[in-house]
Amino acid sequence: MPLCAFLAMGWALAIMYTVVAVLSWSENAMFSLALIVSMLGFGLVLSLFGMGLLRDSYRDYILELTDTEAVLVVIDRLRKKKGTRMVLLDDISYAEYYPYSDQASIILHTSYIDMEIPLWPMSNQGRDVVDYLSGRGVMVVNVQSDDPIPDSR
Repeated sequence: MPLCAFLAMGWALAIMYTVVAVLSWSENAMFSLALIVSMLGFGLVLSLFGMGLLRDSYRDYILELTDTEAVLVVIDRLRKKKGTRMVLLDDISYAEYYPYSDQASIILHTSYIDMEIPLWPMSNQGRDVVDYLSGRGVMVVNVQSDDPIPDSR
């Protein structure tokens, strides 16, 4: 909800400055043109941010960790599509962990695929995934603490 409120405030600001640019056209056309172009760019950024927010709100992530494999199912309710990715835990050479609270994710590196698992929708259970992988012997590299990334493959 806070992101939607800031997005609405951004659109209100863009509309307000566009009205100012139109009203000041007779006084200074170059300033008005520069303001209109910058508001078009700002509107594009707001549109892309809003579409990403909408896309993420219509996706469901289902992660299943077993003794031998990690299966990620992504259900996109907006496009009515479903995708499944799987890696064998024994094939994982290392995992990159990004612990940032709003974009937490872990990338599992194997010789045949790099599978990114978003942890941010899982709230506190995301840390359980990292702990489970560490307990299974997978080397987890915490990117935030500048752990060295091993040579891949």
